[in-house]
Amino acid sequence: MAKNVLISGYIGFSNFGDDVIFAMLTRHLKAKGFNVRTLSANPEKTEKQFKISAYDYKNPLKIIKAISKCDYLISGGGSLLQNATSNLSLLYYILIILLARIMFKKVIIFAQGIGPIYGNFWQFLTKITLSVCNLVTVRDTQSYNLLKKWNIKSKLLDDPAWDIPTIVRENRGYVGVQLREYPKMHPDFIKIFVKYLGIYFSDRKIIVFSFQNPQDLKICYKFEKELKSQWPEMKYEIRTDNSINSIVQGFSNLEYLFAMRFHACLLGIKYRIKVFALPYDIKVEYLANEFKLQSLNVDSIAKDINSKFTDFVQNSTDENIQTYFEWHVIDKFMS
Repeated sequence: MAKNVLISGYIGFSNFGDDVIFAMLTRHLKAKGFNVRTLSANPEKTEKQFKISAYDYKNPLKIIKAISKCDYLISGGGSLLQNATSNLSLLYYILIILLARIMFKKVIIFAQGIGPIYGNFWQFLTKITLSVCNLVTVRDTQSYNLLKKWNIKSKLLDDPAWDIPTIVRENRGYVGVQLREYPKMHPDFIKIFVKYLGIYFSDRKIIVFSFQNPQDLKICYKFEKELKSQWPEMKYEIRTDNSINSIVQGFSNLEYLFAMRFHACLLGIKYRIKVFALPYDIKVEYLANEFKLQSLNVDSIAKDINSKFTDFVQNSTDENIQTYFEWHVIDKFMS
């Protein structure tokens, strides 16, 4: 008889990165014969898009019912266990995990990035929660080292999004720009960024990508206004369709990419695009360091911004990166 899996994650929010991880996970689980269900902010859309059963992630009775029916709870992927977003968000994912363990369900932490977690209480609560999980897997060395410091055994895996199917790259020489709202962004960052973008790429078409419309569109239009003001002759396009297929197709046309989001940088690397990271979060810094990407923090105006652009244009490479997700680690535990 097929076993039941319940997935707890940032599902139903139309966020490209989380949708990719969820798509890769559900595809793999269904191929292995599991019955897959999930908690979602938009159950109807999730059921239609991914062809699985979904429950309202805010409904306590439905959450309890969903957990009671599962054999395994998978928490992740992405960065769920952090309170940079909010303490409430961290508490929510912790309570789901603890409820599953109270009901004697097996819990897998799936390729998560742990932290940042601010406050001794929240660190203690997260540590206790992870200590009662049956299998803990993380996607970066910093998370792995943190858990090692906490004396929690974990396995280091790559991000599941590395398994996203791509199409043949048709490099049209376009320059991709992917931005998101960030409250600590320097007030002049967009203005300065557009200035140097025009200096170095005025002959290129700019493709602006929204990865999560509620968070990204406002700053995309701010970028558009600044681009029109400084470089009125530059060609550009704003892409608001953030479906997996649309973004995968759009990235296939790029030669260069400037990106804030983790999974935008990841997809660019996978496609062998020349990627310039714009970190707003430590996970993006880690990725940029791991793959030796040129980078520019968005919360300040770097004095060497001109040299960073020069180095990027003259020295960046489209190295072929061979990376895959180690599904066998999950399969072995669930067999």
